[in-house]
Amino acid sequence: MKRHQQLACLTGHPFDVLLFLVPAVILAGLLTGCGSGAQMQSPPPPAGNTNVVVLLTSTANDQLVSFNALIQSIALVDQAGTSVTIFTNPQSFGSLGEWMHLNGASAPLPTVSVPQGIYTSAVVTVYGCSFTNLTYTANEFLTSIFAEGLCAEGSGLTTVNLPNPIAIAGSAMALSLDLQVSQSYALDATAQTYTIDPVFTLTPVTLAAQPTNETNGKVTVSDAQVTSVSASGNTFTVQTVDSPPALTIVSNASTVFQGISGAAALAPNMLFTFDAAIQSDGSLLATRIEVDDPAAVAAVVGPYNIPVIAPGVFLTLTLEQNGCTIVNIPFCGNVYYINGTVFNVSGELTNLASLPFAASFANANFFQGQDVQVTSSGVPDGQSIEVATSITLLPQTLNGTVAAVTNDSGFAVYTVTLAPYDLIPVLQNYTSNTPPPHLTNPTTMLVYADTSTSFLNSGTVGVGSLIRCRGVIFDDNGTLRMDATTIYDGVPE
Repeated sequence: MKRHQQLACLTGHPFDVLLFLVPAVILAGLLTGCGSGAQMQSPPPPAGNTNVVVLLTSTANDQLVSFNALIQSIALVDQAGTSVTIFTNPQSFGSLGEWMHLNGASAPLPTVSVPQGIYTSAVVTVYGCSFTNLTYTANEFLTSIFAEGLCAEGSGLTTVNLPNPIAIAGSAMALSLDLQVSQSYALDATAQTYTIDPVFTLTPVTLAAQPTNETNGKVTVSDAQVTSVSASGNTFTVQTVDSPPALTIVSNASTVFQGISGAAALAPNMLFTFDAAIQSDGSLLATRIEVDDPAAVAAVVGPYNIPVIAPGVFLTLTLEQNGCTIVNIPFCGNVYYINGTVFNVSGELTNLASLPFAASFANANFFQGQDVQVTSSGVPDGQSIEVATSITLLPQTLNGTVAAVTNDSGFAVYTVTLAPYDLIPVLQNYTSNTPPPHLTNPTTMLVYADTSTSFLNSGTVGVGSLIRCRGVIFDDNGTLRMDATTIYDGVPE
């Protein structure tokens, strides 16, 4: 058990062929039989390879702000005990490993060719494990970080559960590597001791011709950077926080571009968000590319924490970062100043105008706990503060219990009760001379679902259902409302 550190802040098998000597008379008879319609049996051809995309995802409630476990390697083990490595991390450090931003979302690792066969187990090694929570106690916010440089009591090993053996077959397929966050740590708050032992579930993903969610081959990456563009302009490599090796993305005439005119406008170092569909050959076809600030060189993603120093200055809890570093220019900071800032809502949501409330996002209703992407020039002032050139409201996942179900203008509306430890109600305890907008009831959220919402939960959502809701969250005159993209089964609180 470890004691924690606290930071107080404002914040196929080979075939053996046996050759027998057969008498000439018998051999001649066999040959005659072949000529009369009998079929000779030959061994099946050797198995080929399949292009496999590993999708990183997580399942969690809202007890933690972040959970880090950097992947060092992933290997599949077949029925004969042969191990096949399908991923190794080329970096000794980096951002591959934050999992709470993947709660209800998925991010791809580079496609890898894997020998076809039946695989019965997997081995995932990790390092750099930690988790963070934020509490409000004795009139102060306490950010608590619990860390193990060498995870799982120094072994770096994890538990990987396969509900069934995995058959690698066909031209392409995907595997979902799902971190079960609640099972991956233990914390005794009274004794202030803890352990970190990551637990994953590995399952195959059936690819749809036109995927709609992560269960059938859709991926959404909220923080990517172009590293190179092909001469044709429709193929480019990108760097994401979840994949140290570069990913190759292809666009075509059906790709939707938001914020730029098209593929010709993509350039090296540009920061963007994209949706992609895994193709039948394992490649990634961009279905949507969103550039909120073409001139930005630095971007961070995470929830708005608290305002600091002066009006218009705020702090984020950074979960992702791209285009910048923590030591040089461009600088990855987490303190920003709102000054001429452009406010956006993620282009992933296409039904905002149909909602039965005003789905606005601006400085006046930018509230603590909302997940955002903040872009900047990466140049801080003397107080390490950067001007936020754009702030984009992103989908986030919240866990809660359904208290009521109604309908409004074609939307199913679920009244969801959040746990008191959820980041949003915790942060609503903040007061100052210039407090941000406050919610009337921060533990109650109205969740709006229409025909575009993916219901990936088991059973019917009704009163008493424990669900995870993913979508963008708005402050509507003090009422917390979510436009939901996906509904999942919840995680016990």
